[in-house]
Amino acid sequence: MTEFGQITMSPRDDIVAGSIVTLTFEYTVGERGIKAGGQLRLATPNDAWEWPLVPEHRFIQQGHEHSGYDGGYVGYGRKNVRVELESDTEAWIDLASEERAIHFVPNRDGGGWAHNIVAYVRGADLQPGDVVRIIYGDTLWGEDGVQAQKVCPTPKDRFHAYVDVEGDRDFFELPGDELQITVVPTPPGQINVVAPAIVRPGEEFRVRIAVMDEFRNRPDRNFVGGMRLASEHPRVALPGSVEFTEADANVRIVEGAHTDVEGVHRVLADRADGEGWRYGSNPIWVTERPMNIYFGDLHCQSKYHSDSIGTPAEGYAYGRDVALLDFMAITDAGGHLKEDGWPETLEATRDYYAPGEFVTLKGFEYGGHAGRGHHNVIFRECAIEPVLEELRGADYETFFRYLLERPDEVMAIPHHTKSWTEWDCYDQEMEPLVEVYSCWGSGVEHADPLWEKSEKPGSGVFRALDRGYRFGFIGCGDSHSGMPGRSFPQDRQWCVMRKSGFTGVYAPELTREAIYDALKARRTYATTGVRMILEFSVNDTPMGGELELDDPATARVIRIHAIGESEIAYMKIVKNNETLFVRDCSREEEYFEYVDTAPAQDGDWYYVRVVQDDEETAWSSPVWVGTAANGR
Repeated sequence: MTEFGQITMSPRDDIVAGSIVTLTFEYTVGERGIKAGGQLRLATPNDAWEWPLVPEHRFIQQGHEHSGYDGGYVGYGRKNVRVELESDTEAWIDLASEERAIHFVPNRDGGGWAHNIVAYVRGADLQPGDVVRIIYGDTLWGEDGVQAQKVCPTPKDRFHAYVDVEGDRDFFELPGDELQITVVPTPPGQINVVAPAIVRPGEEFRVRIAVMDEFRNRPDRNFVGGMRLASEHPRVALPGSVEFTEADANVRIVEGAHTDVEGVHRVLADRADGEGWRYGSNPIWVTERPMNIYFGDLHCQSKYHSDSIGTPAEGYAYGRDVALLDFMAITDAGGHLKEDGWPETLEATRDYYAPGEFVTLKGFEYGGHAGRGHHNVIFRECAIEPVLEELRGADYETFFRYLLERPDEVMAIPHHTKSWTEWDCYDQEMEPLVEVYSCWGSGVEHADPLWEKSEKPGSGVFRALDRGYRFGFIGCGDSHSGMPGRSFPQDRQWCVMRKSGFTGVYAPELTREAIYDALKARRTYATTGVRMILEFSVNDTPMGGELELDDPATARVIRIHAIGESEIAYMKIVKNNETLFVRDCSREEEYFEYVDTAPAQDGDWYYVRVVQDDEETAWSSPVWVGTAANGR
């Protein structure tokens, strides 16, 4: 018998992602026993597991919970956790559930948020050899079990168990060999079909096809068989079918597609055996427009960031081969300070870069002191450099000095803008962009419909715009799933209620330099993870630009063109944080023009929010107005 006891879990079979399971954890009390007031705490691998629903006590007598019939528990409402106690003492177990950071124990390897099932010892001390049995996914009260996590980028994960034997909240983590689990994906189920957002008439383009499981993981096996391809227009040249082999590893690139018909097209794909659904690509706009639109994610993590999973190389591989992103960056917080993490990230960023096919951007996350917010730092080049010792524990003044020493090669992008940011630190040159949407939700407006959490006073993108700050808008992931671009809600954190977002970038070509320069120039817009096409201009000045008026009386002609992945429900033009006009819509492609005749004020700004009928959303970067009458 060990000093603090031991814990086992059954069954030990592989767990299929998203499946309904019942797991039994049996803890044998160690040599020190557990005093009344002590506790056993069981933490799920991450909080994407179903919330533990514990039974409520039926009685309170003399100020304390008290047992009664039905074991002292109320038989009303859903329950999926039960406890059993084998002891000769008068002790009993008081169950509770909490959301907690699981890195509050010093010897915990890693960190992050998890559901905790807490078994408090009441009534008497537990003795060595007593047994506490926790059934997570209990079916006694009529439930089917609990749903396991849906994410499985790497196969192994584990529960964590902690014991407080004295009742002083001094926790010891129990050895976890018996709590190891393997979460495996489901069979091939979904198809991701991606084509360029913009192509010229007659220009050949690629169609990328990735096969995923039902939760957008890599599936449990390689799909082998035929895939039928079609278009909504007969004059789009495509092969009638493609054959997936074992060597394709669930991703195929179809070269040579083309059409001379201008307008909006989509490519459709389904399995030749008729199994499953037909999947459509993003809208493809065939036009003579000179710029291309590329979609990516600048806020992705690997195992070197908090509770995220997977190596940097695995993250880049998923973004390229499954999510089919055009560009991305691994931005681990603290990764740039780790002797193993920073070199590995830089090497993966270098190795996965393929101009014209897939762009990787060097980056890291800086999360500084309270109130100042978090920033992702993005570089123009990918030089391999040593660990950034100068930023270890640095305050924001030191951080901004680091940026200002590299004005042509680095930018900082604020995020968590409705949670922690108070906007006291800002530099227009070094911070051209702001993350307005991620899986945390949107912080663009005060009462944003895509934000469910509390709002920290002083935070929100709208407050930064009120201060006169000039940001381009981007959407990102920040899902901690190790699968950039997965765009699946509640990847590893139930409290993170939204899908990952995308950044749309207008650039002439898919190279690191062209993407970086377009980001710096604010030729960007944000989406909730859809590849919506969005054009926005004020007097022909495109999103992210600055319009100079010789006369404040000059009317501002606002033009919006949007092509959605489904029907567009409405477009909302925002001026200076006020709704200027709402246009109701009913088609997948919408053009709209609005004329603002009110006298212009120096520093006015406009952007548009476009919402589809499925609530998927896009935000243009603003356009700012300057007037000569105000000395500009």
